[in-house]
Amino acid sequence: MANGKDPADYRVAIIFLRAVRGWDQGGLAAAAGVSASLISRYESGEAPPTPKTFEQIVAAVGVPATTMERLFAVIRSARAAMHQSAWPEPAAGDVDAIAAEISDRVFDIARAAASLVLEPISDPSRKTRRQADGTAKPADEALI
Repeated sequence: MANGKDPADYRVAIIFLRAVRGWDQGGLAAAAGVSASLISRYESGEAPPTPKTFEQIVAAVGVPATTMERLFAVIRSARAAMHQSAWPEPAAGDVDAIAAEISDRVFDIARAAASLVLEPISDPSRKTRRQADGTAKPADEALI
């Protein structure tokens, strides 16, 4: 594990970062100064990125390091929740449908997380979504 993180977490993080920008693998590769085949290897789980290459990818997307730590925490939490749930053994024909459903849900969660994480917080008059709908908790208030 590089930097104490599961290599599979880097795979998810890179896919997430690329999706946040709406880039294809070539776009992310060009912005990060690496080859598209390297991005493909990382996303397929064939190999984890080196710390330097991962820093290049994060810098290309423009995400602060503190945000990346939060993203890795979300990835670890989601992975732990999936392992704790009792998943029934799927029939062979259901695997693709289950994978598609999980993918859709992960994408929805990732988009929602990205909008919260990347939401500008420098304007004190701007309310977060939780403040606006009245669901903000004291811990949420401390973050803004």
